[in-house]
Amino acid sequence: MKFVTVLLGSAAGLITISAAQAADLPMRKAAPVAYVKVCDAYGAGFFFIPGTDTCIKIGGRVRADYAFSGAQNIYSGLGTASRVGPPAVAYVPPGAGIDSVSGARLNTLATSRDAVNRYGWEARGRVDLDARTQTAWGTVQTVLALRLARTTGVLSAAGPGLSASSASPTLEAAYIRFAGFTFGAARDNFSFMPSTFYGAGHWASFANGAKQLAYTAILGGGYSATIAVHDPSDTTAGGVTSAGNAASSVGGFTLGTSSTPLNNLGAAYAYNNMPQLNGNITLSQGWGTAEVMGAVGKAVGVNSSASYNQDKTVYAVGAGLKLNMPMIAAGDVLYLNGAYANGMTEYTTNWTSFKSSDTKLNVGGFVVNHPSWINAVDSSGNGSIETLKSWDIAALYTHYWTPTIRHSFLATYGQIDGTTSSKALPYGAVGAFGDAKVWNVGTQVAWLPIKNFEIGVEVLYARVDQDVRRFVLDTTNTANNKFDGTTGTVVTRERAGNWTGRMRVERTF
Repeated sequence: MKFVTVLLGSAAGLITISAAQAADLPMRKAAPVAYVKVCDAYGAGFFFIPGTDTCIKIGGRVRADYAFSGAQNIYSGLGTASRVGPPAVAYVPPGAGIDSVSGARLNTLATSRDAVNRYGWEARGRVDLDARTQTAWGTVQTVLALRLARTTGVLSAAGPGLSASSASPTLEAAYIRFAGFTFGAARDNFSFMPSTFYGAGHWASFANGAKQLAYTAILGGGYSATIAVHDPSDTTAGGVTSAGNAASSVGGFTLGTSSTPLNNLGAAYAYNNMPQLNGNITLSQGWGTAEVMGAVGKAVGVNSSASYNQDKTVYAVGAGLKLNMPMIAAGDVLYLNGAYANGMTEYTTNWTSFKSSDTKLNVGGFVVNHPSWINAVDSSGNGSIETLKSWDIAALYTHYWTPTIRHSFLATYGQIDGTTSSKALPYGAVGAFGDAKVWNVGTQVAWLPIKNFEIGVEVLYARVDQDVRRFVLDTTNTANNKFDGTTGTVVTRERAGNWTGRMRVERTF
């Protein structure tokens, strides 16, 4: 007991001495911790940037796509012969013509079925930033969306063969929104129906939007109106100078001497001659959304000597309807969309998707990449701008069988009417384009094990019918495989259909 008493007393003395010495030492104050605070003024996911009054939301998406293309390009039309060819227009020869004696289409240009991309792969990542600051004049919003993708095969627009697999950045959106104004690259103000199916674009749909200066007015009662000055280079299909046939050949095949070409003036296109104006009026209610939209611009064709200098107003009008269908199931929605365009095919058939190799496979790969207008110029430099007229209708219905099983159905139809000059030119010539009809149907099923994560599959069938003008084979030159305009030309209705399948795994955060 005496030992324990002495030990405790010694310990108490040591503590007293240590405390006295600590009191003589200088004090160091801990640095304050800058905690991240939640910002609930703009919805879930926002937080204050430490040390500022700006709220930011950070998100993104990772996607993996695996695609397969079905049967390839069996063309049917005038005569008993048929031709099998690859899907990409860039390397499909102009055609074997029509035998002027039998009326049958020659099959001399058949191409191997192996000269196609059957599979497609894509890995895509996207980063989204949304920063907002409250001011005395309203909220300043700054948005950035940047994606990178590695794409090969049938999903790539690189053409035949193995395409490059390097990732290239794409700016989907970069804009500042303040006091009703939008400055930068944002959603195209003509677009309405979302593009949930890959390669189905018979309506206005531009993933990267358009550079613009826009103003949106909130009118009350659910109404709003937007007017915008757009940069047309982000969306327009533009025009071409109708050069007719090459002086001596079309697609490498010799022409007769009577096949007089039109004059290629090497026209330049002054897109900024007149700003493109886009606008819409929108009604948003609990039952859904209704919108009417329009766009107007100018087609300009000039050459360096100014011997040809033409311009023409082009326009498009459309309407869209979104109906919420909670009476069927929570989350169910029906989209309806339609448009008409004169010189703006990009707003009826979404030319950017129409030109990609995936869509070429979908539509059989026979439709020539169509412009919106054509400089129809003769050898003397006389002529005018001719516009392609087009229209479309589309429907998309999404149904939830359960909260985790989503099923979508798609049906679209589009029609493009060629111009007087474009329909007079043979397939393969610059500016040649006959009347075309395109349609597709598709179905898509996705499993959503958790919110914003899905694993889905889809099947899409598409078909194209197009008038194609071909040279009649000059029977006096059959040994040299010559085609001659003297004998005339024949227009055939070419038909092609194809289907593609895809599996997608996607996570949005």
